[in-house]
Amino acid sequence: MSASLLLSSCFKKTYDSPLDTSQYDPNLPVQASLKQISNIGQALGSGHSRVMGDTTVYGIVVADDKSGNYYKQIIIEDTSFGGVVLYMDKSYIYNDYPAGRKIYVKLKGLTLANYNGLPEIVYSADQAGNTVPIPSGLLGNYIVKGNYPNNTVQARDVTIDQVKSNPFAYLNTLVKISNVQFQLTSAGTSYALPSATASATNRVIESCDHSVTATVRTSGYCNFQPYLTPTGNGTATAIVSVYGSLQLIIRDTTDINMTGTRCN
Repeated sequence: MSASLLLSSCFKKTYDSPLDTSQYDPNLPVQASLKQISNIGQALGSGHSRVMGDTTVYGIVVADDKSGNYYKQIIIEDTSFGGVVLYMDKSYIYNDYPAGRKIYVKLKGLTLANYNGLPEIVYSADQAGNTVPIPSGLLGNYIVKGNYPNNTVQARDVTIDQVKSNPFAYLNTLVKISNVQFQLTSAGTSYALPSATASATNRVIESCDHSVTATVRTSGYCNFQPYLTPTGNGTATAIVSVYGSLQLIIRDTTDINMTGTRCN
């Protein structure tokens, strides 16, 4: 399931359950980093997949589905600066796996898929590249909770040039891009069109000298859809994604801090 599809899937209200704030960490043995898994996924090529062997990885949830900008997916990242999408057949995932939770993923029997360039861990995939999410009832077989909150993974400071020139070096990881602003045609307008009009909308941020741009893609179903994009200059924190080409996915509007003077 692609980044663009995940943004267009459903409207969701917020149903909060008390968070499990346990600091217990089972410290499961880990055999690979997420950077290694991401590299394998990228090397598969779009539409291809492979069933994984007896390997366990860990990651910190850096994006969940609470705002509705992700649907049935979370993003995990580890200290190798690698990340991957977990695609699961479950809503309100953030009640169990909120941003900031450490989790272990037992990959044996799961599938690593490449969906239009984006590495994803799914339940299965067919030869046409269609993927099946991990069934909700089987999540406990594959995912083990670690401690929460866990702050060992933070957004990396990058420039828009770095992300634009080589997005695959940052796939499924959290970055903080400095000295950017929304283009005039994307500034002071809603983050996305209403879902009745479009399932998702592209807005564009740019460098201060207007020479480099990047797409910010937002679901028409997310809870900040009608909020207006800022007109100033500042930082954008986002998950780096691709659907053929670069897409930046923000988790909510707190990821955007553009209160500085706009570059002319």
